[in-house]
Amino acid sequence: MAKGYLVGCDIGTGGTKSVVMDLDGKVLGTHYVEYPLIASRPGWAEHHPDTYWNAVAQTIKKSLEASKISPSDVLGVGLSAMSPACILVDRELNPLQLSHFWMDRRGTAECGQIARILGEDAVFERSGNPIDSYYATVKLLWEKNNRPELYDKAYKMLTAKDYPLMKLTGKCVTDYSNASLIGIAFDIVNKRWDEQMLKEIGLSADKLPDAYPCDEVVGHVTRDAAALTGLMEGTPVVAGTVDCNAAWVSTGVLNNGDNSITLGTAGVWGAIHDKPTFAKNMITIVHAADSKTKYSTVGALVCAGALIRYFRDTFGQVEVDAANRLNISPYDIMNLEAEKVPPGSDGMLVLPYFMGERTPMWDPLARGVIFGASLYHTRGHYIRSFMEGVAYGIKQNVDIAKRSGTQVNPLVTMVEGGANSRLWRQIMADVLGVPTQHVKNSLGAPVGDAIVAGVGVGAFGSYDIVNDWISVSEQHKPDLNNSQLYDRMYGLFAGLYPKLKDDFAQLAEITGFK
Repeated sequence: MAKGYLVGCDIGTGGTKSVVMDLDGKVLGTHYVEYPLIASRPGWAEHHPDTYWNAVAQTIKKSLEASKISPSDVLGVGLSAMSPACILVDRELNPLQLSHFWMDRRGTAECGQIARILGEDAVFERSGNPIDSYYATVKLLWEKNNRPELYDKAYKMLTAKDYPLMKLTGKCVTDYSNASLIGIAFDIVNKRWDEQMLKEIGLSADKLPDAYPCDEVVGHVTRDAAALTGLMEGTPVVAGTVDCNAAWVSTGVLNNGDNSITLGTAGVWGAIHDKPTFAKNMITIVHAADSKTKYSTVGALVCAGALIRYFRDTFGQVEVDAANRLNISPYDIMNLEAEKVPPGSDGMLVLPYFMGERTPMWDPLARGVIFGASLYHTRGHYIRSFMEGVAYGIKQNVDIAKRSGTQVNPLVTMVEGGANSRLWRQIMADVLGVPTQHVKNSLGAPVGDAIVAGVGVGAFGSYDIVNDWISVSEQHKPDLNNSQLYDRMYGLFAGLYPKLKDDFAQLAEITGFK
């Protein structure tokens, strides 16, 4: 293989990670920076946009230093991010407000406004997606309705990937994957904005960034960005993608029926297909691999790893202190506690809707529920029941996709932070009733970003090259007895939300926390 290197960077909800990779798929340097989210009101979730850029610059610089390569040998850069997000920038490319990202649920009234004007069916037909405050078009409409002076001043709306891309290149553009999650008026088949739909809901198409194929070179590193990142001025940068698609590229989830679970802050399951047929109440994203022709049908939980981090930060001081003494991760200790608890968590069942929920109910007012708790239950029960609740939520989405005709192969690949838990991988196998596999030493989305960049700059002939590098560390087959128990628990899980839906709405009305 010819000499050369690629840089990939993923901007996550809780942190950013970069890698430097050679053309044989070997990661030579990596760095991660963690940061908090801003939750100034219930249902709101924000970051400062420069949090993204500072983390991107720092992690790329540290990764380059760790790799000990010459920046002049970097062939290309690819970015991904959790998506969507709404960041307004003025004509001088300065941010006008905090980034309200996918977890933020403030746009409920705007969803009703869009539904009345356009209708749910018209939006689904055009975008392959529903109307929800998750989508960035809804967030942009919220800005117009609530902060019209900022909307009027805004030159472009950018996502959490687009903003650091702008800082790298000076270009305000997006990619087909992120455009899918800007949603509502994005023509997902023809890959363009429906200007008439935007006009009908009172938005200007000029404020949305032009969309490009994920692996197209859209700009080059500027002199200012080079000084901050350690990259060479003029290094090509591709349009990029969203985090889950990048993670799936890194593990060879490329073709019809391939499916994977990404357990980051959110829990995301997706299956790949090349036919433009979409499932209602699910998310449709243009896939990063061959973004002109392929799609992913996606089920997405708002909270997955976020629940385990929440437990660590709120109740897990014991685990944190012990981990510091032993020089290990507090998550390793939490896993050991959960492993002592039997399947089904001795009757404890969690609805993981701690920040509302996306697929399949699209309810920003839903809230977390711990059902069946007693004085018998220990810290380990809470940890395991969080894991099981996420698995039930994933199963609900897989079942809906299958019923819609989506091909789902009987093997699921697991990646990202939560997938490092052997226990959580086995729980997924048992709940879904199919084998799971974990890719050994996978760094997930940043590696996928580097591969997308490699295809874009011509270093790789196709995405299939990743199949030469994948090393599966472990497979988990479903345990029949556990699966039978989980099927019964899942029946309870699926029945709880319909019973509580009106109560969630009443709670929001009483408290004013919507």
